[in-house]
Amino acid sequence: MQSVVGRAGTFAAFLLVSAGMAAHIARADDSSWAGIRAGLYQERAIESGGEAVKLFAPRRADDAALVPIRMFVAGDVVAKAQTLTLIVDENPAPVAAVFRFGQSYRAGGDIGDRTIETRVRLENMSNVRVVLETGDGRLYEASQFVAAAGGCTSASLKDMDEALAGLGKTRFRVGEDATRGEAWSELVINIRHPNFSGMQIDTRTNAFAPAHFVEHVDVRIGDEDLVSIESGIAISEDPHFRLSFAGRERTTLRLVARDTEGGVFRANGEH
Repeated sequence: MQSVVGRAGTFAAFLLVSAGMAAHIARADDSSWAGIRAGLYQERAIESGGEAVKLFAPRRADDAALVPIRMFVAGDVVAKAQTLTLIVDENPAPVAAVFRFGQSYRAGGDIGDRTIETRVRLENMSNVRVVLETGDGRLYEASQFVAAAGGCTSASLKDMDEALAGLGKTRFRVGEDATRGEAWSELVINIRHPNFSGMQIDTRTNAFAPAHFVEHVDVRIGDEDLVSIESGIAISEDPHFRLSFAGRERTTLRLVARDTEGGVFRANGEH
């Protein structure tokens, strides 16, 4: 049986760890976010997301270089949704991605909340947050603290040659689900790209691999913009995006992605 002293020691250690975690969370809230917020939104009021926008992420990530993020935009605010900004407070470049919605995203039938998913890197334990801006100028924010570290500096799972093989190979598809209604559709985008952060070591040279990442993705449905994504070094290797939207009519989808080295990658599909 563990002694009272042993139990007390264990409990004291737990308190120290908890206090350290709490202090880190406080620093993330009080310092980093304050500066980021002022830089992006100046003195504009930001409302708690409530039902308008939600974010879900693991509290403790299995892999800091591949942290799954799921965001929801409420169905009753989709018609006025303009941008959705994904932010990792403690990353070297906090803005991970900005999703700009076209009219074809805001239109369509009632399919309930819209979902957007991606994967990000976390260099330090951090609050991950999302800010939704609507056409009437309102801002809504939701956040989740995630315990993970080293994701921006961790080496690729592949060696350099393998990471660059098939660079820019782009696949996307549109899925449907009859149980969600005729108008419900889901766009899934996968781009083969190492998304080098500029903070990773090239094992062939023992020098930093230059930053080289997908920085822009445009998707058009028919003749209209569906979504435009501006992304940075926090988006994980082989960028992955998934988003639901409403659309009944069959038409063509076109995707154009660009990286920081001038690479242009295209894909076409049918909806």
